[in-house]
Amino acid sequence: MSEYLNGSLIPASALATGIALSGMTGIAWWIGMIPLVAGIVFYVFLLNSSTDPVRAYKRGKWHAVWIVMLFTGAGMIDEALSRPNSIDEAYPTEFPEYVTCEVTGVLSKTYGDRIDVEICGTNGAKARLNSRPSGLSTGDMIIVPTKIFKDIYADTTEIGKKIAPMLKASGILYTGNLYSHALQAAGKSGSPKYLFSQLREQIEIKIERSHLNKETSEFLNAILLGDKTGLDEKTRLTFAHGGTAHMLALSGLHLGILAALLILILSPIRFLGKYKWSYAAAIVILWMYVLITGMSHSSVRACIMTTFAFIAIIFERKNFAGNALCSACLLILVFDPGALFDAGFQLSVVCVWALIAFATPLNPIGHRQHPVLYYICGSLIATMVATAAAMPLTSYYFSQIPLMFLPANVVILPLLPCYLGVAVCYVIMLCIGMEVRCIGHFLDFGYDFMLWLMEELSCGTEFVIDYQLPLWGVSVWLSAMFITGCWLNRRKTK
Repeated sequence: MSEYLNGSLIPASALATGIALSGMTGIAWWIGMIPLVAGIVFYVFLLNSSTDPVRAYKRGKWHAVWIVMLFTGAGMIDEALSRPNSIDEAYPTEFPEYVTCEVTGVLSKTYGDRIDVEICGTNGAKARLNSRPSGLSTGDMIIVPTKIFKDIYADTTEIGKKIAPMLKASGILYTGNLYSHALQAAGKSGSPKYLFSQLREQIEIKIERSHLNKETSEFLNAILLGDKTGLDEKTRLTFAHGGTAHMLALSGLHLGILAALLILILSPIRFLGKYKWSYAAAIVILWMYVLITGMSHSSVRACIMTTFAFIAIIFERKNFAGNALCSACLLILVFDPGALFDAGFQLSVVCVWALIAFATPLNPIGHRQHPVLYYICGSLIATMVATAAAMPLTSYYFSQIPLMFLPANVVILPLLPCYLGVAVCYVIMLCIGMEVRCIGHFLDFGYDFMLWLMEELSCGTEFVIDYQLPLWGVSVWLSAMFITGCWLNRRKTK
């Protein structure tokens, strides 16, 4: 653990602290200048406090203080400047009758559409609207009356009170009902994000028009393209009750499998003596994939860590996974401070940290003596520690603790790399105009088999505890894991 205690951990933690303080208190950006300037002043003081090299070396530990102050102030400023404004704040002098919005997501249901829009001129404020089938798609620009927007805290029902903080953490400040007669089209967005989303939609169309079963195509759209809008509620609940809902989200697990598959596909380059070019090409392809799939926080985090690992190979340097994780968090929070309050980002970071801190030290099998047993035991330990780290956050955000997580993950996770690899090859062939029916049948059978396994293992709600862990309990749990992980790794290096 020591390799990143002196690396990116301190600035990343300080930046997150500044963002959290600013986000919870709603302070103005200029208040963040106080610790930032204090950090700079303290740094200058340390530089000029002594000309004696020995004394200056002894004071080196105090440099962590100005780093903490500097990045805490930077986090406060970053969050305040990136904070979405309400319509009242964005238009203080004259409240508009209509506003222009960009559609960022459309979820089609049997009763209509659930549309997520970003309100122009509000620094990223979003609204979640319900409507009848609208025909809208991601990237459409629409003009809607402001009277349809209702504050998310206006819903006083039990469910409304529960989801309001989660919606606000995602930048969604309003809900409402959008009627067709109140909708005016205003063209298409020209942003790169929209262009990549159009490419993803074209790939989804090819998958849906293939000979795959409807349920299989929707499953592929979820695990390959990050689009879970087509999944039915039964499938979501089946995986959630078994503690394997992470399979349905495009996460680091999926990106790691795809990275390994890319290196395998690009292996002919290695035989030509240009193995570094294969890793460089893999980096470019992975980032293109992340852009196409919507740049979720978990996939960006995984891609940054994979990029660091491949760059270390290219330049023949040692890669520290813990330092890479902290650096990835630092980069994500700099460009998107709101990610700190996103449940997906928190789960991704906590699970990966648990794997880094506990998976290898707790493995009693020697890698050189029994490599097969080492990987089997490592898989079991990784499943347990990742679930132990995710459990408090899962309980806090979703009020559920699945008890069948261990057998379900042990059975399902070994099947995922094979299934995902075949699915990637199948989709690539679809994109170039080829469809191999036997591969499609394999994917249909594989999906049905995994769903059947999950139904048998999860047993519905019989092994799910409905309990919401309080925030202080989450803090105590994760703090205890962090201290234990640091102690365990320090003890090992002595």
